[in-house]
Amino acid sequence: MYIPVADHIGYAFEHAAGYLTKRAKEEATKPFELTHTQWVTVHWIEACIIVLLFTWNLWLARSIIFPFKLCAVACHEGCHALAGLLTGAKVKSIVLDPNQGGTTRMIGGFAFCNIGSTLIGSGLLFASFDQKASKIAAIPLFVHLTIVSLWARHSRFTLLNVTFIQGLILIFYIVAHGVFLRFLLALIGCMNVMYSVWDQLDDLKINESDVCAFQRLYPWLPAQVWGAIWTFVSCTGLTAAILGGIVTFKKDFAAQYFESQTFIPT
Repeated sequence: MYIPVADHIGYAFEHAAGYLTKRAKEEATKPFELTHTQWVTVHWIEACIIVLLFTWNLWLARSIIFPFKLCAVACHEGCHALAGLLTGAKVKSIVLDPNQGGTTRMIGGFAFCNIGSTLIGSGLLFASFDQKASKIAAIPLFVHLTIVSLWARHSRFTLLNVTFIQGLILIFYIVAHGVFLRFLLALIGCMNVMYSVWDQLDDLKINESDVCAFQRLYPWLPAQVWGAIWTFVSCTGLTAAILGGIVTFKKDFAAQYFESQTFIPT
């Protein structure tokens, strides 16, 4: 029996099912195809790395990014301290100075060089592709900076700068429901994931870079080789974070905005 309305509805459902199936297959075969939202994030990361590369030691510009440099040093030295605690060390204090370099003073234990900075930076960059993920990632970053500031509490100047970064995190977390938080985390992530590169650019500072420290501890490899190894590790972390973000977070800004309100809405 021919029923026009029922036939049209059946065709509509069939067309919709076919469209969804086709779309699912296209998305499954193109996991690395960038959406507009992802392009914005990737371009921001590119801009951050280029600007940091040219301004890290540039007169006046380095003063503008000073608090962010101190944040990168704090995260790096905090990883040294945490690695030392895990290997039985007694952490005495942390000295932070972006111009002279940071150092972690501890007895015993072993610090795992730039791996910690790479992991932190990669995690922040990965989270920067999604608004809700950015809100989640901001919490352990805030806690990590708090722990480091306790170890470096003897320097009021250090505490002031670390508190400034923590204040920025809170402001970006609250303002506009955290829409712009991803861009702040991406900037901090770039400074951390590429820390081995920035550290080598600062080799004229008082406290030696980790590359020089490794060359001193293991002289059978020259500093240039150690530098190449840790630069490769940093670039690998950067690439993995970007590719992971592209594959995992496919929603646009609007969808991410509504989804982010399910986690500590502001």
